[in-house]
Amino acid sequence: MLGFPVALLTANAFEWYAHKVWLHEYPRKHRNSPFFSHIRHHKRVRLNGFEDEHYTMPMFQDQEIFNEKVALIGLCAVFTPTVAVAPFFTAGIYYSAWQYWHKHSKAHLQPEWARTQLPWHYDHHMNTHQDANWCVTRPWFDYLMGTRVIGDDSVAETNPLGMALPDWLERPVNRVARRLLPKAFQRLDSNRHSEHGRRQRGEVEEIAA
Repeated sequence: MLGFPVALLTANAFEWYAHKVWLHEYPRKHRNSPFFSHIRHHKRVRLNGFEDEHYTMPMFQDQEIFNEKVALIGLCAVFTPTVAVAPFFTAGIYYSAWQYWHKHSKAHLQPEWARTQLPWHYDHHMNTHQDANWCVTRPWFDYLMGTRVIGDDSVAETNPLGMALPDWLERPVNRVARRLLPKAFQRLDSNRHSEHGRRQRGEVEEIAA
């Protein structure tokens, strides 16, 4: 059963890396890449208050939707052989892929839900600086890597797990996280301060086309 949480952590790490490297850094250098459609996704979201109606379209009619679904199906296919030796790990990968599609598509069709339930992803698109907040389902690796940038404190998650926790549990979780990751939390605090400063100055950095 330990394989299930290991799979969730693995999938979250993959979210962070693939989003940062494949969907942002690579298409900026290779404009003819099929991943450049993600840049267009950013522009639609920015212009429409986080909404992207393309998530209502069939996958063969939109390249971004096609890429996303094929990547998730491919990830499941790659790990399917592990079911014989690690069934709980494989189940965790399947669950993570479903969670990614469910949350990401719902977020861009229901912006207000996203703002309060996935504030880390809302901030990825709507902050003044969009090259941060790489996780979608949970903000775990953004906290580990110091790339979480909180925009609106009133709706932001109150712990690095991105989950609703009772006070008696949330307080020790936050203390332990800061104790184990002091440098990451220094970056996180600096990120928050910088974002709030840019908002006050009216600065906006659009994603590069």
